[in-house]
Amino acid sequence: MSATHRLALLGAALWTLQPLYVVTELVVSRHTSADYSLAHSTISDLGNTACRTIRGDVLCSDWHAGMNVAFVWFGLALLLGALLLGLRALPGRAGRASVALWCVSGLGTIGVGLAPVNEDGALHSLVAVPIFVAQPLALLLMGISLRSRSTIVVAGLSFVGVIGFATLLLTDATSYVGAFERLALWPGYLWVAVIALAVSGPNAGRTTSGAARIPA
Repeated sequence: MSATHRLALLGAALWTLQPLYVVTELVVSRHTSADYSLAHSTISDLGNTACRTIRGDVLCSDWHAGMNVAFVWFGLALLLGALLLGLRALPGRAGRASVALWCVSGLGTIGVGLAPVNEDGALHSLVAVPIFVAQPLALLLMGISLRSRSTIVVAGLSFVGVIGFATLLLTDATSYVGAFERLALWPGYLWVAVIALAVSGPNAGRTTSGAARIPA
């Protein structure tokens, strides 16, 4: 097995772990103040290092340290997975653009963990907002690169979240900001794992028509 193959398999493993990010959010959300809601509160508030009040809701996260570590870890895993696997498995210009956007999303997620929203709101917004554009676009371009209709459908679902998120920000009607944030991002965390398994497993190339097999 060549070094290139081993690195690609490492990238696939890192992407395969991404659904655990969603699990982490769900677990941490169980250890928040009563006012916290997956539908109405932002993802960032899971990383609050101290309680803060938003629209009358007192938002505290007892497991904020674990959530911020998770932001950094899963962001790094998303970034490295894109570089180690994506560059080899996603063909064409769309594939390269997808890899670049996954890297933007990964770096932004790392920044979210290093700059909690309650400590530096401006810096946090600077690193967080691009994720909501980069990740759904990366998902769409991945589908184009792989000529995968199912990926494009998932990307479309993700874009519903982006549109909703943007609408809430522009109208200041932020009642369901948490729901739209998760609709924008969660499909990506789940789908990179599907793609990683498709291009690295024994049936690589069958489930995803345009995917390049990992070179041996």
